Amino acid sequence: MEANTGTTTDIAACMTGDGKAWRRFVSVYAPVIHKAVHYTLQWNGGDAAGLDAQDVTQEVFCRLVGDGFRLLSTYDPARAGLATWLTVVARSTALDCLRARRTERMARQVPYTPELDEELAERLWAEAPASIPASIPASITDDRGMLDLPPGLLSRRQGTVLRLLFQDDLDTDEVARTLDIHPKTVRSLKQNALARLRHHFCL
Repeated sequence: MEANTGTTTDIAACMTGDGKAWRRFVSVYAPVIHKAVHYTLQWNGGDAAGLDAQDVTQEVFCRLVGDGFRLLSTYDPARAGLATWLTVVARSTALDCLRARRTERMARQVPYTPELDEELAERLWAEAPASIPASIPASITDDRGMLDLPPGLLSRRQGTVLRLLFQDDLDTDEVARTLDIHPKTVRSLKQNALARLRHHFCL
């Protein structure tokens, strides 16, 4: 059983600036903190978030000594052993770092709006040839329009709807009349096709 008190680490001495006591504290408990951080990151996607266990361990020590050892001073030996308490602090710090990193990444991403779909389609069709060469079979142009896309990415109707909307510059009602379908069907085909394009281009 872990001892709650003892001479191994004198927290009071650490907080008064005793260098020897602090070095002893780091020597004894740095491995405990690093292990807790390592496993917390490992089980919560720390590698994918680009977090290093050593950096987060350093953050734990910064929190312990920050504001005049404010966090370290809250340790109560009557409630838990020091190693147990530090493990909880380390796990909490690691999770905070993960949340902060993910929030930062989300903030850098452009929020999705329907206008982004329109912009994507317009950009793709702007790069396509203005007319369909007679040598290209209609089955291919119906399926993918004039875009260099993998076969089967868009259905024939989806490709045709996008081509009429963005290459031929027809509006929804005009496309509906051209294909003899309801305008709602045109909008549905357009939305599904753009969703596939967005997924294909990882947008």
